[in-house]
Amino acid sequence: MFRQVLIPPPSSYRYLAGKNHNPSVARRISREIKRGESPESLLPLAKSINDPYYRSLSLVSIASSISTKKSKAIFESAFREVNNVKEEWRRIELLGKITKNLKIIADDNQKNRMFEKVLMLSSKGKEESTKDFVVKYSKNYPDALLGTLLYHTITLKQYSFESSKAVIRIWVKRKPVDSLLAQLSSIKSNLRTRLLGYLHFQLSKSKIQIKPTALETALEVDNSEEMLKYLVRISSSPSDLDLVASSVSDQSPAIMLALTARADRKGWVKEARAYASQAQEMIDNLPPSNEKEGLLSKLKITLDRLDAPLPEKSEIRLEDSEMVSKGKHTLGLYNTYGGKWNHPHFKAIFKAISLCSAFDLDLALIGFPRIETEKLVREVKKEMRLPNDGHLSVLLALDRVRFFGDEIDETWAGTKVATTANPDANKLELPDGRLCMIMGLGPKGLPKAFLKASDYHFELTGSNIAFETGTAMGSIAGHLHLM
Repeated sequence: MFRQVLIPPPSSYRYLAGKNHNPSVARRISREIKRGESPESLLPLAKSINDPYYRSLSLVSIASSISTKKSKAIFESAFREVNNVKEEWRRIELLGKITKNLKIIADDNQKNRMFEKVLMLSSKGKEESTKDFVVKYSKNYPDALLGTLLYHTITLKQYSFESSKAVIRIWVKRKPVDSLLAQLSSIKSNLRTRLLGYLHFQLSKSKIQIKPTALETALEVDNSEEMLKYLVRISSSPSDLDLVASSVSDQSPAIMLALTARADRKGWVKEARAYASQAQEMIDNLPPSNEKEGLLSKLKITLDRLDAPLPEKSEIRLEDSEMVSKGKHTLGLYNTYGGKWNHPHFKAIFKAISLCSAFDLDLALIGFPRIETEKLVREVKKEMRLPNDGHLSVLLALDRVRFFGDEIDETWAGTKVATTANPDANKLELPDGRLCMIMGLGPKGLPKAFLKASDYHFELTGSNIAFETGTAMGSIAGHLHLM
């Protein structure tokens, strides 16, 4: 026997907005607007939502879809609801979703005002939260407001560099950089040099040429050893390195060694040998000291690397390996570094592979950029300067290394456990069976949202002491081996 199910009319919207229906009601409002439903007719439904997060989001969807005059009061109501969201991470997430909805506003002046209002609301909490907002959601901002956004990020004390980089990446992709260069050049601190260097790096990636280059402008401002080392790291061509080298004094063998290392890493052998020769000459002219001995030691390592033959391409035969086909547990690395593949990624994977091989663990790589496995093996060899990949090829072939986005396949990896120095006391009792212990790759640790969503936490020391990445990785791997 079939039972007829009636969909409630608009007058019964409150029925749908019960405690457990807030997300679905918000989604329904969004769908109805896209289907052509009058946004104003959906106001009663939006106001019936009892969670300020979804009430605010729905009100913004409605206000963004109607005329300027009618929307002002609705926007004001929506932004008041933002302040009622207690958890800071959730408030930042809400503001990010709001920026997506604001993009449909027809009136550019109103759109810009609303985006500025959202930026102001993102600044009310901790600077770290503001940084997170900018890094994740600056891509949603109109081109006309990128200058405003950059001005705001520059004023952040602890996170000015990281947040400003996010704006620069967006700017380079979307609009001419003349005004960006001028804005960066007006900064009154060493942040100016670092951001000009980063601008040069992004322009090189996008094959955009300007005269003078951002690197030339940066070198005009600050030639301190700290800044020169940074500019070496972002150099993208032999001519970039030559430009930095021209600013090095005779008393800066450390910079010349940095130039040698960068050229070597990029495969510019001729340039690397020339810089090594200059470094040798500079060091020889120094009086005897511990510093001189240290520089000579670094130079020897560099020269040995330059003289070492490139590793031959070889195939690893599984029949020669004693590796087990499945690990007991899984070590998870959550990528918190921004951008594309770089040395820290390859270094961390190489270390993790060694630990997984030694302690019979599988490896879950979470949030890493896409890469072909063959290229991954080649790059690990290249970056680590070793004749082999440390069993990476074997573990890949045995399906003991897998890449994941936000969601982890626990049927393969085991029950997800977030490692943290500040665990939730209610989540410390671990389940039985196969575990996947996940650590944040980099200084930030795991994202707050990931920790909150995890059912299980693990604190390694019993004393809430945070370890650096390599130490934590080794300790966690050893602990899993003994479980």
